[in-house]
Order: sequence, then structure tokens, then C-alpha cells
Amino acid sequence: MEKVVCCPFALVLAAALALSGQLVDADDFTHHEALDEEGKFRLFWKFDDEKIEFEAQVQTTGWIGLGLSPNGGMPGSDIAIGWVKDGTAHLTDRYAEAKALPPVDESQDWELVSGYENATHTVLRFNRKLMTCDDKDRVINGDTMRVLWAWHDDDPEDESGVNGPAYHGVNRGARSTVLLSHIIAPPNFTETNYTTVDLLMNNVSVPAYRDTTYWCRVFQLPELASKHHMIKYEPIITPGNEGVVHHLLVYSCEKDKSVTFLPEEHPGHPCRSPNMPRDWWPCYGGSLVAAWAIGAEALVYPEHVGFPIGGADDSRYLLVEMHYDNPQLLSGIRDSSGLRLTLTPELRDNDLGILEVGVLVTKFHVVPPRAEGFVSAGFCNTNCMNAFLEELGQPIHIIGLELHSHLLGVKMSTRLIRNGTEIEIARDDNYDFNLQFFRMLREEVTVYPGDTLVTECTYRSKQKDRITYGGPGTPDEMCETFFYYYPRFNLTFCDSLPNLYSTAGSAGVENFDLDGGLRGDFVIKAPERLVNKSYEEVMEAVPWTDEKARHFSKSLLEGPLPFHTSCRATHQSAVNTGPLATTLPFPRGNRTAPEDICSGRTAAGQATTSVPVTGTPGPVGDGSGASRPGLPAVIMLACMVALLLTVWEP
Repeated sequence: MEKVVCCPFALVLAAALALSGQLVDADDFTHHEALDEEGKFRLFWKFDDEKIEFEAQVQTTGWIGLGLSPNGGMPGSDIAIGWVKDGTAHLTDRYAEAKALPPVDESQDWELVSGYENATHTVLRFNRKLMTCDDKDRVINGDTMRVLWAWHDDDPEDESGVNGPAYHGVNRGARSTVLLSHIIAPPNFTETNYTTVDLLMNNVSVPAYRDTTYWCRVFQLPELASKHHMIKYEPIITPGNEGVVHHLLVYSCEKDKSVTFLPEEHPGHPCRSPNMPRDWWPCYGGSLVAAWAIGAEALVYPEHVGFPIGGADDSRYLLVEMHYDNPQLLSGIRDSSGLRLTLTPELRDNDLGILEVGVLVTKFHVVPPRAEGFVSAGFCNTNCMNAFLEELGQPIHIIGLELHSHLLGVKMSTRLIRNGTEIEIARDDNYDFNLQFFRMLREEVTVYPGDTLVTECTYRSKQKDRITYGGPGTPDEMCETFFYYYPRFNLTFCDSLPNLYSTAGSAGVENFDLDGGLRGDFVIKAPERLVNKSYEEVMEAVPWTDEKARHFSKSLLEGPLPFHTSCRATHQSAVNTGPLATTLPFPRGNRTAPEDICSGRTAAGQATTSVPVTGTPGPVGDGSGASRPGLPAVIMLACMVALLLTVWEP
């Protein structure tokens, strides 16, 4: 039997709100997001180590729904549906097994805190434990989740059956989001003196004859009287081009070297093409200043770090490499997107750097078709890491990271191996290509000499009939982690690749020549039946199945042949990376099994909870994500979790 509570003050306040048509102030929440494009479904939330609390403000006087989905669809979703009727707020915990009205869960784990409605909106505040141990609830953790939202203009007469919540019609959708994202810094900087610099493309005509374009332009920074720190950067995307601007990288050019600086009205050049000025090429050997990808928003650094700009060893020139994605080959696209940098002369305690670790970007990185979960991984050669740490003279401290793969990526993780033990730094078992974001670690991870950093990717290619090769384009694949750390040293890229004899050997190749290194031409020498065939032809000839793909992955990661490795230094380094790029076996360590905190739990609960029209919500933590005992040592900035409710889809 449902519980109903009312009080005179609540009714008076509700009446006042109805007359005013205004919503309750949600300033006590630390996060907020509009789930639909029109801003009719607004979600506010805050969290601590055990619980998350939400307030949904929806432009309807009927029922509203929010859900957590594994893939953006109804089946398998954890859903809450609530409404306000006759001055009483109602909330039901549900689960979806099909595209239909989700049944009420026996264990009611969503707790209603308060609710009201006025002439235009319904507002519900509710909370839930991050881990309920109910097999019909989704765990709210660091994974990317698809948030389902829905509403109807009428309240239901009953919680289920023919008089239950009516079909939502077109008022529904799904959105990838991160609910447990760490608060990095307050909106207002502690610095009082800062300036902004825009690095924007200039009316670039995005080609309509290819789906992937890399476009480059060199920018000259304003002359700075002293060293500055970049404390924030944020994307500026040309309206309408949100799906075209895929990602960009910013490199610092070499100091005291001639760099062709184009007139302001010049749009730039295709990257690494004959038209690109030759003196732009060395900029790729500079420090990685910034990295942004689709789905990411502004990045504000913690108060103890800043990226150095304008120092004695820095050039005033920056190379911006923009990746445009135009799979439909649309014509007439013009773009002036880029980044806005915030710089300050008030130096922070530490210089920040960016280090990429993963699988070398080349066609020899292979993702077979028809695979449910093909695992690929790359690591940073310990010899490379040791040499640059020795040059620096101290260990580095990782504050956060960005995980990056393309359309087939469904899981990503990064870990550190020390003295034979693997330490997980971050993972996302529900990776979404369209939501790539900076993950602030709850605790910094220190990297010492002898440590190994590993990036692992899992790809789902069940729908593919052909191999997907590694490459820069969106239809290609990547497997990379960008680590943000301090103090900055001179290592920028540190990658590896499965042994080519392992890769090609799976297709029957016994011997080959490689002209031009790991990105060069592959010439088959034996057996005779494969001579004169291309690398792609022999790889495509394999009758790929899910089972064969799993065996292929295991042979690459656990086979006897060592991985190829590569590392790239900045201009400032005295380290010779040539001798360091050796072959090494794929690193392995012991993993500690996670604690089963749900053993012995029994489910119980009532079907519906109800509360007065309004009320004062209790505190649920400060939302800062500060580390407390009992949670994993390192979780990412955007430990994610959206909550969701949705009702049935058509």
C-alpha cells in the first residue's frame, strides 16, 4: 500500500508556485544538463561516495520518466517514473525487459525526497544508492551511460495496467552523459589576471569528396612579457558543425626556427600534404599543448597545475591539426571552429604535460569483422619511460586522462603495472565515441622508473563484413589514452604494435619485407601462393568469425613474439629515442579481484513511495567526489552514470 503524506505548509507553497509559474532554485546541486534539445527536460544532480540525488524539472503537468540504459534502448534499462497528483508526489522504481510499459520493481531503490508541480512544470527530487545489489538496477559507476528521458502530459490513474502511465509518444529520447564527473575547479579562477587567445580555423571549405580530412593551420601567440600558464581551454564550434568537427590536437613549434605564418585571411592547408609548408612539419615534434575530441566540453585544470606557454624554451607558434568527419560527403560546409585558451601570468606550482600511450596508428593494427568483443592493447616501452624520467630527475604524477577510440570501441581501460602488479587507473565498460571527455582522477597516480602504462580497447564489429584497420579517419580505429600529468617532461607519444609476424602469420604469411617502417609498404616474400598479394588482400581472405577473432586477439597479446615499440620526444630533449624503440613482450601483471559487496543482500521494498507536495531535501554530500575510504583509489573525472527513466519506445 502506498504511503501518502501531506502538510498545510507544503500545500500553501505549492499553490504559490503554481501561481508564479516558477521553479524551485536548484543552486544546491553541483551538476546540471538539459537532456533534450529544446531544454524541456532539465536534470540536476549531486553525489557522494554512496548515493546520488537528482532533481528533474520537466515542462509537463503529467508523468516524467528517467532511466539508465546499457545502449540507449529500453530493454535492460533501470527506470524511474513519477508524477504529482492532487498535491502528492509519487515515484516508482521500474525495470524494462522489452519496448513496453516497464513493470514495477519488487525492490524500490529510488527514494522520493520531494515533488511539486505548477501551471507548466513537474519537479521531482529523488535519490538512490550508487550500488543497490538489485539485479534489476544498473550500477552507477564510472562507465558512460545512456540516459533515457520521457514524459506525458497526463498523470496516470494507477501505477500499472491499463490505467498506468500512458505511452509517451514523441516525448522521449536518449543521451550519453556523465553523472559522477569530478568537480575540477570553481567557475571563477583564483587568478585575478588572465587573458584569452582564440585558435580558430578560418572559413575552411570541408571537402565533399572524402569522409575524413585533416586540416592544419599555424597560429602566432601574442607576445608575452613572461612565462604564462594555460589554466583552461574550451571548444568553439561553428553552429551546425557539431557533427563534422571530430577532434583536434595543438602542438608547439620549435623555438627560434623559421615557421611560415600565413595571412590572417588564409584558411590553412591539408595536413601532411605537399601543399603544407615544409617548416610546419617539425611542429609535430613539439609538446602536445591541448587535445580535444567530440563530446568534450571546457577543460579547467586543478589549481596546482597549468600548461606552460611563453617560457624561455617555448615558441610563439602553435600548429593546430583539425580532424573533419564528413561521412555523407556533404558539400558546402564551411568551418571556423577551434579552441579558446585562457592564459595567466600568475604561475601555478607545477607545469603540466600531455602524454599519449596506446596502439601505434597504422594499418597493421587490425580489428577483424564479426567479433562480439575483440581486445587490442598497447603499452609504453619501459626503456622509453625510464630514459625520460631520468632526464627529468623525478617521477611524474597523473591527474587525469582522455580515452580515445573510434566507432567500434565499446570498452576502454588504462592501467599501470608496477613490480608485477596491475593497478587500474580508469575504465569505461560502456564507451561512447560521441562522448569523449577528460576524466579527472580522484587520486593522482605517480609513475616511477620501471612502471609500465597500458591502454586496452575492446571492439564490437558484429555488423562488419570487412576488417577495420588502424588509421586517423573515423571509419578507421584507434586505441589511445592521453595522460595529463606534472611536472612536464619531454616524452609526448609512447606506443606499441603487435608483432607483424603474429598479425600477418594469422593469414598464412611466412616472410615479408617492410619498406618504410611500421607505416610503410608490406611486400610478401613467402609462401609462393601469397606473393604479389597485398597485405590487405591476405588479411581479408581469412574466414573471420567471432571465435577466430578471439583466438587472433589471444595470439597477439599472449603469443611468443614481442611487440614493436615507438616513442617520440620533444625538441627540448637530449634523449636519443632510436635505440629505445626495441621489441618487448606484452606486459602482464597480477590483478586483484574486486570485492563482492553484494553477497548476502536480500531485496525488499514497497511498490511506491509518496511525499508531500514539497519539502526540504537532506544533504547527500558536496558532490566534489573527494576520496573517502572504501572506494577505488582512482576513478576518473567523469565517473559516469546517468540515471534514467524512460518509458517504452515504439
